[in-house]
Amino acid sequence: MNSNISIYIPAYNAEKTIEKSLNSILNQSIKPDKILIINDHSTDATLEILNKYKDKISIINNPKNMGVSYSMNVANKYLTSRYVAKIDADVELENHWIEKLLTKIKGKNFVMIGGKMYEKYIDNPFNFWRSQRLKQNWGENDIINPNFIFGCNNILDTTKIDIIKKYRIDNNYFKTNGEDIEICNFFKKNNLNTFYDSQTVCYHLQDDDGKSLSNRYWRYLYYGDGLKKRNFFKTIKNIIRQIKKTLKWTIEDIIKLNFKLVIVNFIILFYFINIDFKFYLQNRND
Repeated sequence: MNSNISIYIPAYNAEKTIEKSLNSILNQSIKPDKILIINDHSTDATLEILNKYKDKISIINNPKNMGVSYSMNVANKYLTSRYVAKIDADVELENHWIEKLLTKIKGKNFVMIGGKMYEKYIDNPFNFWRSQRLKQNWGENDIINPNFIFGCNNILDTTKIDIIKKYRIDNNYFKTNGEDIEICNFFKKNNLNTFYDSQTVCYHLQDDDGKSLSNRYWRYLYYGDGLKKRNFFKTIKNIIRQIKKTLKWTIEDIIKLNFKLVIVNFIILFYFINIDFKFYLQNRND
């Protein structure tokens, strides 16, 4: 049966998680018409794993590492179904994810709809920290026009975005690697509605250590900051803000007896200062 929905995954060095993501798509109660993987020039075993599924999926290999927004634009130009779903390469869907979101978006005035993602491996203190401070969901209630739809799991109704073709000369939906915030801001400016569905669940398979979590957290703040240009004073301001956050979090964690998070707070602070200052040094002449 033609469901008029396709799904894609941008994948870069996703050997640890891509197979679980693919299997969760193949086990959906409503099957997508096409499953597309954009392999962003992975240097690990990602492509080898994908080739095991080549009779069930389509694969596009980028000639070099281009970034997630480039891969997303490739997918949206390649896929022709009305509804285009997207998940990250480290996301595992519950079996009715497509069915639930597709039911909610059909017949509604929503250009994009997203579900709720939980962290799967919270026994790891770094993942538990992320589940508390980098949540990729908006909580337990449905929301029309949330701040943005998380890029990790969503469905786009392509019939409602012809305005992008008129507005953007290059016809690219996604301009930056902060694609979820960027595209949702564009929707808001053009009176296009989005929807957060709190009942449709998926799971984040990422398993972080201190360094990887710090890099993830720094990127989250960078893209959320609107990709502003940096100078020395902006960098110092960011670091001071992060020190204040760390102290606030630490007090809260001690009160709640979450002592394992106290250690993570200061590991994140240490790496954050290093990452932010290195970024300033590398970009100060731009």
